[in-house]
Amino acid sequence: MSNVVLFPTSRRVTAKAIPREEFEQLAELALDVVERIVALLDQHDDDPDTEDGADAEPSLGAPEGYVS
Repeated sequence: MSNVVLFPTSRRVTAKAIPREEFEQLAELALDVVERIVALLDQHDDDPDTEDGADAEPSLGAPEGYVS
């Protein structure tokens, strides 16, 4: 896998505590970014609610060899 980027391991970065308000702002920002990415992907898809092959995949709860 030549496209794997390894994180440098020679330098340790210590974590620091941040105020809850700042954490909540960062979490909101991350959610906004994810929503924008999903919206961009949905624009390029005819029907964003179906997958390739429709919904032909079996149910996660179906036993092997039986119809779900």
